[in-house]
Amino acid sequence: MKILKFFLIILIAVIMSGCAYDRGLILFNSVPITQNNALHDQKVFKPGDKVYFLFIAPKKMYNDLIRVQVFTLTDKADLGGEDMVRTKDFRLNRDERYYYTDYFTLWEKGRYVMQIFSHDDFTNPVAVNYFYIQ
Repeated sequence: MKILKFFLIILIAVIMSGCAYDRGLILFNSVPITQNNALHDQKVFKPGDKVYFLFIAPKKMYNDLIRVQVFTLTDKADLGGEDMVRTKDFRLNRDERYYYTDYFTLWEKGRYVMQIFSHDDFTNPVAVNYFYIQ
């Protein structure tokens, strides 16, 4: 029953996202994401806080792997104001082809962007969202 409620929340989030284009969602929170707080998207975190994220795919992911990249937007970076902070590949479970959740920690203040790619296309992100460390 809990899984059914969780998938219902995910379905509502996908419908509310507009679905005008084929792009997924990334939601952030400072506590582990559950069915009760999945739609409480948080954008501002403190240095050292755990940044929990929930990736919701626009459709079933047929690839086993996703690549999660986090980069900072800054005036000091050499490559057009973007500086890559972390890149990590995650394996999707068979029953998690529509979503993935995990967390990470950042220590520097700044404006950050997370983008998620399917392993069969590294040029077009499946989902993009931003957050701040203040």
